[in-house]
Amino acid sequence: MLSSALLSRATAGRHILCKRLMSISSSSSIIKVSFVGLGNMGMQMALNLAKQREDALAKLQFTVYDMNEANLLKFMKQAIEVGIGRSTVLQSASDLTTLAEASPDFVVTSLPTCEASEAVVGSIVNNLPSSSSATGCLFIDTSTISPAVSKKLHQQVKSVSPHHDYVDAPVSGGVKGATDASLTFMTGCSSEETFQKIQPLLKRMGKAVLPCGTSGSGSAVKLCNNAALAAQMIGICEAMSLGESLGVDPSVLANVMNVSTAKCWSSEVNNPHPIAAKSIGSGASANDYEGGFGTALMLKDLNLALDAAVEEGKSMPLTGLSRQLYSLADNRGLGRKDFGVMLQFLNGK
Repeated sequence: MLSSALLSRATAGRHILCKRLMSISSSSSIIKVSFVGLGNMGMQMALNLAKQREDALAKLQFTVYDMNEANLLKFMKQAIEVGIGRSTVLQSASDLTTLAEASPDFVVTSLPTCEASEAVVGSIVNNLPSSSSATGCLFIDTSTISPAVSKKLHQQVKSVSPHHDYVDAPVSGGVKGATDASLTFMTGCSSEETFQKIQPLLKRMGKAVLPCGTSGSGSAVKLCNNAALAAQMIGICEAMSLGESLGVDPSVLANVMNVSTAKCWSSEVNNPHPIAAKSIGSGASANDYEGGFGTALMLKDLNLALDAAVEEGKSMPLTGLSRQLYSLADNRGLGRKDFGVMLQFLNGK
């Protein structure tokens, strides 16, 4: 049991160190994993990654970092509540340099922008101790960023040491998937060996780890997925809005759609109508669109997808229209709300 002194230190934002380790592997070595970025997605992913599992991981030392101290405190509090500190060496880093100097074996990042990924990965890889160059540090970037930036970061990491590596591994499944550890990871790996190395970590946080090709391919697949998802959500919002105006109970409409040809993630898992979401038992709209995938983040992904389309000479008219609508919603002050809030925007609210 954690002492009140340790709990107090967590509240003050200091390090928590719980000395009882997992015994899930016959190996006596300690695997050092660092996680950077404790937002809506990262918070839940980090909690699942740190939990004890009967899997291939050896004894685990888990370090977290977020520039927002409130997120760090929230993570530590939740970790204590679910008993993570009783099975894992758990601590927080005061800054990225301190995190790097601890010579992690793996660094997992969940960040909002290309610029954030570049800053975090660059800071860590350039401050790793020289001894880590021999053993190697493997970066797993679950952020949604441009394929070009993913390739650039891979080259940067490899240039520091050939034993280091960088994998772009963006996710699909939303906050619910992050919470339930049912995410899909789309991975861009430099080798089959690297792909095998990341499996034990990613399978703690998700149900599917999919190889998409070489460096940058995971990010490319994710942008294509989100371009389709954005348009999908707008279509469901329009249908739910029209149905309600025609006097159809939103729950009835959603139930019919979910056993018909309109069935999709936006209708079944993250329905944008609060009444339907409450009936289904899933969806950020049931919580005033809080805690989901932000409209501003979807807008960012659409910008990245359209930038890539321009570079490749591809026309994406529907994605362009989706970007316009999400941009208008963002300008209306809805950027922090789940992107299903498009329903309310289209209804003029």
